[in-house]
Amino acid sequence: MFQSAVLSRGNSMNQVMTFFYYFAYGSNLLGDRIRYKQKGAQYDCNGRLDNFRLEFANYSERWQGALATVMEENGKEVWGCVWKMPNEYSESLDEQEKGYHRLMVPVHTSHGVIICRTYQYSDLQADPMPPSPHYKLVIVEGAKEHKLPSAYIKGLESIKDNGFKGSVDVDIPLLAKLNVKTEL
Repeated sequence: MFQSAVLSRGNSMNQVMTFFYYFAYGSNLLGDRIRYKQKGAQYDCNGRLDNFRLEFANYSERWQGALATVMEENGKEVWGCVWKMPNEYSESLDEQEKGYHRLMVPVHTSHGVIICRTYQYSDLQADPMPPSPHYKLVIVEGAKEHKLPSAYIKGLESIKDNGFKGSVDVDIPLLAKLNVKTEL
């Protein structure tokens, strides 16, 4: 298994690491969201993934809209959070990210470049579609929580959602007001 490392932070490749770095750019930006299933997640720092763009594809029943993914594109960038994840959460995170595959990517941070695990939606030919207001809110609030660059947050806020009104199957406090039962 490839271990994450930050050489500028004093780690050597000979050191056995009991954790991995995970770069979150979607709903797992929000602390309450990632810790809902990944209780051991510890925020480490913010980071930038170069030569990728944020995209939304594949309808999710849970979120009632498209899910975030990253797609390679020269000159673009995706901002997110670097989480320090205990190795015992590796399979649980893979399960949470079902439908995605792992990527090991260089993330630029204030500590230097950190090699992180991230996830990309596996159907690279999936048509782009809008996220639900709920999913978009979780991403935007996670970006604000971790003080990602204001221009990037404005870009997230400008993403058109699908207008869904109703409940999603994600029980976090932020969504309480949006998770309203629709009358039949």
